[in-house]
Amino acid sequence: MSLGARVFIILTGLLIFFFIFELVRRRRFREDLSILWFVVSLLIIAGAGADRYVNAVAHFLGVGYPPILIIIFLILILIVALMYFSMMISELKSKIKELTQKLAFLEYELNNKRDK
Repeated sequence: MSLGARVFIILTGLLIFFFIFELVRRRRFREDLSILWFVVSLLIIAGAGADRYVNAVAHFLGVGYPPILIIIFLILILIVALMYFSMMISELKSKIKELTQKLAFLEYELNNKRDK
């Protein structure tokens, strides 16, 4: 990989890292989600030197085209991220349902007290 490509990858990782940091600092991004994105930015930075290891791992696994390992790794990361966000959505839906039920119960009690 050329030096220009390595510099571009490192700058991209740093840009993501500081962008997420600024969003957390301004309280526009939750801290628990920011940890995942900080890890992603550090993985991007580490990717600048990964080409040395990708060839060795591909040879060890018997993969004929080493860059495909990077694509497979990125797909696995996306699958894990999708599962995490799906779990969060499921949890939030449960909380919304619970809050809706509590609100309906409180409205029912309020209407009963008004009628009496």
